[in-house]
Amino acid sequence: MKKTLVSALTTALVVGAASTTFAAANPFADVPADHWAYDAVSELQAKGVVNGYAVDNTFRGNQNMTRYEMAQIVAKAMAKVETGDAATKAMVDKLAAEFRDELANLGVRMDNLEARMDNVKHSGFIRYRYVKQGGDGLGATNTENWMRFRLNSAVKINDKVDGFARVEWQHNLQDDQNTARGGNIQQLWVHGKVGTTDIYAGKENPVDHSAFLHGLVFDKEISGAQVIFNKAVAKNGKLSWTIDAGQSSDENFGGNAVAQTKILGTHVGYANDKFDANLGVYRFSNKMSLNGIGFDNWVTWGVGLGYKFGGGFYLTGDYSRANKDLNVGGVGKDAYNIQLNYKGAKASVPKSWGAYVGYQKLSPLASPAPTYDTAIDYNDRGWILDETKGWKVGVDYTFMKNIVGSIQYFDGKVTSLGGNKDKARKFFGQLTFSF
Repeated sequence: MKKTLVSALTTALVVGAASTTFAAANPFADVPADHWAYDAVSELQAKGVVNGYAVDNTFRGNQNMTRYEMAQIVAKAMAKVETGDAATKAMVDKLAAEFRDELANLGVRMDNLEARMDNVKHSGFIRYRYVKQGGDGLGATNTENWMRFRLNSAVKINDKVDGFARVEWQHNLQDDQNTARGGNIQQLWVHGKVGTTDIYAGKENPVDHSAFLHGLVFDKEISGAQVIFNKAVAKNGKLSWTIDAGQSSDENFGGNAVAQTKILGTHVGYANDKFDANLGVYRFSNKMSLNGIGFDNWVTWGVGLGYKFGGGFYLTGDYSRANKDLNVGGVGKDAYNIQLNYKGAKASVPKSWGAYVGYQKLSPLASPAPTYDTAIDYNDRGWILDETKGWKVGVDYTFMKNIVGSIQYFDGKVTSLGGNKDKARKFFGQLTFSF
């Protein structure tokens, strides 16, 4: 079929474009303003009936066209026609009959495409963060100032299996350097459900699916698997048993890029509308040692409780203890966090806000990789070796939809490997633009 401007004008008559003079910027490079069909083609483009070729912004009016291309034009014209115009409707019906098969196939193809597009959901954020920490006897003040971009892709594979991928990039504003967190691919896993049991496998963060001690321990990605056995119990309650197994090169587990830390653990949790409880034990192992202490059999256990009061208040208390310490300067075996939370900023709700106040003690082996932004690291060994203890407070606020700000402050002491107990302070601020 010849894609002459006659076919375009036929469709223009269908949508009533031929009787109207259309004054607008030239939509196609090969249809100049003095062309005899310029008004008709311009209005068709403005009404969404024809699109042209985006690669070079041309209409290609003298080029051969397929019946599918013509069917697309007819389909768009059908959506524009005014049903009260009997003559126009008759013309559309005639065109529809001529291209019946192509229109049917086009509809099937579009329905399939839309269904496949629904299988993938993207989200993420652009974030600015500023951190300043320092104190008596701790040397120079440490400052962080960076931007981060995160992209999440959630994929539906079938009715029982889904997948997830996360990539991140970070730009340090102080030294103008870019870094790829997790080698760009920070998470990549699949999830399946067998009855009431959830199974995650790949590179994932277990805290995202089943948190241990509200994040006092173990908020880092591992390469491995997580299995969660779920059971509904009386009074809107849920009982869960979680098993984690894998390895990590994250330095907060006492490892490095050479010495992978093997992780094996389990915890049992219960939650209802007001109360939750958590109890578990984890074993961390690698070939490193420090101060004569090996990390080949390092065990941390803990218990956590939470209670939701009326009015948006939520109180949590968590305690963990390791089977060994670093044997230096009084750095202990245990860790804990007591925190009172009030509501919270929701990205989808403008002017929503939240606040918290708490007291924390974090230790190298009892609370590896804690989730708190108020955790302090003043050493140059690459992972948290100091024990910190003190008060913390934070506020978050949604300025407008999907724009959330957060400010947190910590004031306490750091017990270092040398046995010194120094004053420590940390200011944490960030602004997140989510999508």
